[in-house]
Amino acid sequence: MTLIPFVKYSANGNDFIILSDQAKLTPEIVSRLCHRNFGIGADGIVTLGPSTKADAKMRIYNADGSEAEMCGNGLRCLATYLDDISSPKKDNYLIETMNSVYPTFRKNKSFALEMSEIKDKNILDLSSFKDFMQSFYINTGVPHLIFLAQEIHKIDIKKVGAFYRYHSLFTKGTNVTFVEVVDNDSRKAKARTYERGVEDETYSCGTGLTATALALGHWFNWSGDIHLHTKGGQQIVSLGEKVLYSGEVIRCFKGEVEL
Repeated sequence: MTLIPFVKYSANGNDFIILSDQAKLTPEIVSRLCHRNFGIGADGIVTLGPSTKADAKMRIYNADGSEAEMCGNGLRCLATYLDDISSPKKDNYLIETMNSVYPTFRKNKSFALEMSEIKDKNILDLSSFKDFMQSFYINTGVPHLIFLAQEIHKIDIKKVGAFYRYHSLFTKGTNVTFVEVVDNDSRKAKARTYERGVEDETYSCGTGLTATALALGHWFNWSGDIHLHTKGGQQIVSLGEKVLYSGEVIRCFKGEVEL
């Protein structure tokens, strides 16, 4: 077995192991490292590699071993890590993902993200989904289904989220977020997300909160800074000429692990 260095970061509780792209990963290794009892513990693994079109290239692996197209919080963690190890440091980094290049910029002690990959708004017929007040579908790098609901703290996220995540309408599955408006005038809401690939609720989901803000903009004409509170704390999605996502990022610890 090979001993390799790693570092773990957390974006509002959505936590990731960061490795070099030279690490030889398999779905089984990814699942083992992400296991919270038998591994390091994380929602996913992010690898850092070189790019011909950006400052770095990111690959993101879910805790179940599958590879995802994009992860907002994973990307913010990677940008913060890239800044931590860079000299000289920059106020902006470009990160290449599977399908796009994302600009990030320094904000407070971490990096905010310009969500540059938004598509497929309500291209699916959601009229059969009648359990909640409103429904909305969009792809913000990965697919998201958003439900407007009340008392979201009472929802059995693992059960209800899994039902829609595996619904036959979504050929590749979907992430599912439940949002509850707290104050319409100040554009505040609470959100809970069931993540595809983690197969459970996460403390935060960047692409999910971006999709949630876009849903709130669609339903209630919200724009500007939208304040979204999750189990991992408050994050902000800004809707304007650009769509920006920001929140907290912290470095948890570093070490070495056997593959």
